Amino acid sequence: MRLASVVIAAGLLAAMMTSCGGGSSAEDAYREAAQRAVQDAALKLDNLPEGWARSEIGAQALAGLSLNGDCEALNGRGRGFSGEVATAGSEPFAGPHNQQLASTVSAFADTAAAQAAVRRANDLVLQCRDQIQEALKQAIKSAAGDLGRLIGNISASVEPAQYKPLGDETAAYALKAEISTLLTSIDVNGHILVIRKGPLTGVLLYVTLGDLDTGEEEGIATDLVTKLTSAEASLPK
Repeated sequence: MRLASVVIAAGLLAAMMTSCGGGSSAEDAYREAAQRAVQDAALKLDNLPEGWARSEIGAQALAGLSLNGDCEALNGRGRGFSGEVATAGSEPFAGPHNQQLASTVSAFADTAAAQAAVRRANDLVLQCRDQIQEALKQAIKSAAGDLGRLIGNISASVEPAQYKPLGDETAAYALKAEISTLLTSIDVNGHILVIRKGPLTGVLLYVTLGDLDTGEEEGIATDLVTKLTSAEASLPK
């Protein structure tokens, strides 16, 4: 009887270990697939229209982003939200007509976690509007470099915006600024876009001097959704 009990106990222990190992293995496989997926989904220079290039100015401006308190979570531009298992960001890029772009792609443990992250991001953008507006002003000053001495005043605003539905869920915020110089005034326009496709999210920041080229912006956002869709299909079900 004692030997039989030992055999049964050993069998149960082996079954438990196999079960736990299977769960861990499945989780590890998802994480590995998610790491590949976000790298593939992140925007590359080849995904952008002709004339775009890497942006040193954009990198400098984003490096100085320093929201604080609860708003600090937005410094990663989509990174670091609860339930995230993998993330990848594109380099900042500059267009031939004074456009600037940055993006981040994140994968979450499941769709519910991604939905919660989008809700959290939306709440934070509204809660942190004042800090984001100040950050936009600082980014403009940083991008101006030595020409900053010519800037007299900068006004900035961040407001919820209507946008073409993309993916499974889209949130948009309009960025606007007016730069007053000694000789003239210059407008800055753009968007923060938060796009979800299943358990994946993409955050796209697009700004330009002067009028917004909505066709180009929507084309880039649509390309990002196409990459998110392909990345979602590569994840284990």
